[in-house]
Amino acid sequence: MAQDRLREGLAGIASRVPTMLGDAVFDLRVFNEVGLVRPIRPDKLAQIGAGYLRWGASPALGSAANAITDPDRIAIVDEAGTLTWERTHRRSNALARALRDEGIGPGDGVAIMCRNHRYFIEATMACAKLGAVALYLNTAFAGPQLADVMKREHPGALIYDQEFTELLSDAGKGMRQFVAWEEREGSDRTTLEEMISSSDGEDVDPPPEHGRYIILTSGTTGTPKGAQRSQPEGLGTVAALLSKIPRRSGETAMIAA
Repeated sequence: MAQDRLREGLAGIASRVPTMLGDAVFDLRVFNEVGLVRPIRPDKLAQIGAGYLRWGASPALGSAANAITDPDRIAIVDEAGTLTWERTHRRSNALARALRDEGIGPGDGVAIMCRNHRYFIEATMACAKLGAVALYLNTAFAGPQLADVMKREHPGALIYDQEFTELLSDAGKGMRQFVAWEEREGSDRTTLEEMISSSDGEDVDPPPEHGRYIILTSGTTGTPKGAQRSQPEGLGTVAALLSKIPRRSGETAMIAA
């Protein structure tokens, strides 16, 4: 009986080999076309491979890999200035450590209500490095909608731009709150910049489980519902996305929405 099961298992693996090889060829072709496959020093390639084993196909891997291959290249440009990939990686490491010190760990929810700037990206990377669940709140939601979402999703922490303080007054009750973009100095909440400045930027240990992401529906027909997305198990999803959009490695993108 055991031998029969073993033979069946081996036959199943053998039947999937052509598909697996075909997928690998497709992934490699796409990554080559967009410029992700290029000559890299063996030591850097080994570091990226180790990062993939640690983080999987996640924002944490993107942060670490770009810091290895293009440390001095500009990663983010916003109203506060520019950040290189190396600085972005270290800053998100520091933020992950600070959030962990605040009790945020694998599987814990972190609600994020930010506009387009460095702290939105760093918060997303930090959640991935902690294995936390990033809950993205729509900046166009009304206060009651936000309160309903927070009550249903039960995040353990809230990261928000200072301009949304009043809007989140009810929704954020009873949870740890941190200010991302500060419109004016003197906030009574701890800011992400303070957390980053006071923490170590060295790499954090990978979490026992991958992070997840919740994107909310528009809420036009009722209370917004959360669409949960797990981290891809492999690179196939990334390759499929890149094969359909006209993006190439090294290009600049302006996020205007």
